Amino acid sequence: MGPSNEHSSGHRNNFDLLRLFAACQVMFSHAWNWLHLGDSLNGTTAFNLLFSTPGVAIFFVISGFLVTDSYIRSSSAASFFVKRSLRIFPALFVNIAVMELALFVTGGLNVTGILQYLSYFTVYILTAARIWAVYFTYEPYTMSGFYGVSDPSGVLWTLTVELTFYLTLPTLLEFWRRWKRAGALVVAVAALGSWVMAQHFNITDRYNPFLSVTVGPTFWIFSMGVLARLYWHRVSRIFEGKLLWWLAIHLTITWWVAGTSAAFISINNAAPVDAFRIAILAGLVLSAAYSFPRPNLLRGQDLSYGIYLYHMLVMHTLIGIGWVGHWWLWIVEPVGTVALAALSWALIEKPAMNLRTSLVARRLSVA
Repeated sequence: MGPSNEHSSGHRNNFDLLRLFAACQVMFSHAWNWLHLGDSLNGTTAFNLLFSTPGVAIFFVISGFLVTDSYIRSSSAASFFVKRSLRIFPALFVNIAVMELALFVTGGLNVTGILQYLSYFTVYILTAARIWAVYFTYEPYTMSGFYGVSDPSGVLWTLTVELTFYLTLPTLLEFWRRWKRAGALVVAVAALGSWVMAQHFNITDRYNPFLSVTVGPTFWIFSMGVLARLYWHRVSRIFEGKLLWWLAIHLTITWWVAGTSAAFISINNAAPVDAFRIAILAGLVLSAAYSFPRPNLLRGQDLSYGIYLYHMLVMHTLIGIGWVGHWWLWIVEPVGTVALAALSWALIEKPAMNLRTSLVARRLSVA
């Protein structure tokens, strides 16, 4: 998952609301599984609707669209990376620090040497990949204590994917800037190669820690947003004002698949049917972004990143206490998560966003 507050078309879209929906989908689907809140509802209409709109895929499509827009509008690659870094790393730093502190005070972290641990922590922060930090430094976890073998950072692999997407995109877009048709072909070929790679480097594959959590096996999802943004002037009429059509197609396919196998859309094995359904979902997301007036529900607050970062910490804390299977956890889990997300936004993310805006304004005034 990667937050982005760059908006094309003069902010006349609903991407903030869609990111919030995606973050909540991830939170509720994890609660369904980890807290055992929906065991009796598997296969029901509620299950089919929840798992037919995977939040991770929605995030990747939106990121492909908005981050491409951000790079196109950036004055340089350096400016692009500064903007992305200020959006990602401040909140990520605090989130990892909070989780590591929680593990330390509950007996799940064994710091044998300060310098050794700092090297681990630095790699962890820069990559969001604990598996890489452990590989390059050492394993500080005891797999005991309050959290046991559970992983409060279980969703951060998507940020590693996001970061490698940021590093890959400029090269592809420079091809596109110089040779429009050839550049689009390069993006399309990269997407096809990514889909093929996904058959061999599953994102949950522990035996391929480097490729499995990079953009390699998932770029085909990002590419849907990338290509849509590059050719929005040509394809926008397919999406704008067509929300009901895209929603009807999505629901029809979900109903049909649910009657034959499962409504759950997997981004792991990238089976042809799942790839097709994610393409339809991408169309639905883009249509929803541009089919109705942007409501002022969020009032400038973007809690999606904080919800994504903290919901697993809240969830594994509840599991550690022993609170699972209770209906009231449907309330406790989101309330606790949103409270932490609101603090993250007010104290960390918003100030970082203001700093980014200030730097951009200063650069324009100098120019």
